[in-house]
Amino acid sequence: MNLQFKKMKPKKSYQHVVEEIQTAIVNGDLDSGERLPPEMKLKEMFDTSRGTVREALRVLEQKGLVSIRTGVKGGAVVKEANAEAMTDSIGIMIRHQGVSLDHLAEFRKLMEGYVAREAARTAGKGDVRRLRSILSQIKDLVNTRPSGWEKFHILDARFHRELARIAANPLIETNLTAIHENIETYFHEYLPFSRALLEEDCKDLEEIVRAVEDKNERRAEEIARRHVSRFSSLMEKNLENREDKNLPGKKTGSRG
Repeated sequence: MNLQFKKMKPKKSYQHVVEEIQTAIVNGDLDSGERLPPEMKLKEMFDTSRGTVREALRVLEQKGLVSIRTGVKGGAVVKEANAEAMTDSIGIMIRHQGVSLDHLAEFRKLMEGYVAREAARTAGKGDVRRLRSILSQIKDLVNTRPSGWEKFHILDARFHRELARIAANPLIETNLTAIHENIETYFHEYLPFSRALLEEDCKDLEEIVRAVEDKNERRAEEIARRHVSRFSSLMEKNLENREDKNLPGKKTGSRG
C-alpha cells in the first residue's frame, strides 16, 4: 500500500481527511477489505490531531465507506462499494411520506417507463421466464382472494425489481428498489384495497410481460406509464376527498 495523502492546511478540519481517504477509495488506491493505517499513522500522514482523524473515520463509517472494527486486529476497513446508504435514505423519505404523491408519480412514470422499455429491448428468454414466474405467483395470490395489499406488495416489488435488473442501470435499479420496498406506506394511506384494483394491477403486469417478451419497447413503456398514472390518480383523488372533508378551503402543501 503506497498512499500519498496531502498534508492538512491550517484552516481545514476533519473534512479534509474525509475527502482524501474517500478519493483514495474511489480511485482504487484503497481496495475493498483493505485496512487503513492506524490512527496514529494517519495522524502523522495528515499532520493533524488524533481527534480529527477519529472524527473523519466516524464520518467515513456513516457514509458506508469503511467499517470500524475493535480489538487487537481492529481498525478502519474499506467496505465493498454498494448503494445501501442511498437506498436507506430514499426508503426513509418514502416511509415517512417525505415525498408528495405528485413527485412520486412523476418520478415513477419516468423511471418505470424507461425500465419497461429497456427490458423489452434487452430481455433474454431467461429474463422473461423469471418475470413470468413472479407473475404466476401474483396470479396464484389473486386466486386466494386476499383481503389486503400486504402479500401483493411483496410480489409486486419483486416484479419491478426484476424489470429494473433487466434494464441494467444500477442507479435506476437502486432507486426503484427503494421505492417499491416502501411504497406500501402510500397505498395503505391513500388507496383502499379492493379485489377489482388488485385484478387491474395484475392485468397491467401481465401486459408488460407480454410486451417485453414481444420486444415491443414502445408498448412496454406505454403500459408501465399508464399503470403508474392510473393508480397515482386514484391516490390523488382519495387525498383530495380527505382534504375536502377535513380541511375546507385551500388545500395544504401535502403535494410538495
